[in-house]
Amino acid sequence: MQSTSSNPVSLDRQIGFAILRLMLGINMFTRSLVRLPELQSFAAGTAEGFEDTLMPQAFAYIYAFIIVGIEGIAGILLMIGWKTRWALTVVGLLLCSLAFGMLLQQNFGTAANIMIYGIAVTLLLFHSEYDGFGVDRGFKINRQLE
Repeated sequence: MQSTSSNPVSLDRQIGFAILRLMLGINMFTRSLVRLPELQSFAAGTAEGFEDTLMPQAFAYIYAFIIVGIEGIAGILLMIGWKTRWALTVVGLLLCSLAFGMLLQQNFGTAANIMIYGIAVTLLLFHSEYDGFGVDRGFKINRQLE
């Protein structure tokens, strides 16, 4: 049976994908946006958090700037639905690095919260065939779904 955009299940999945992608994009972009005005203090605080770990504080300080940039760019890409697969892959790798850092700090609660974001990224990647409503798809419903 061939389905079209009139298939409510396909349409619901495409809408669900778009909402989760948008929500993740807003989250990533806003995290970056609120850190920009106090970027120096964010980086210093991040480095300070690693003083009793194996991670060199200088690396953590520099990486804090990278985190803010990645969150901002990936957030924009996810919100508009452009280069979605690559943005999700980058966010997933960023989350892996953030979880590693939290585990070094023995901050297991935050590492668990990061896992929730990782699950969202994984779900989006697993269901990328439902990616519609974005720049990559011309903001059109994918009529090729079965």
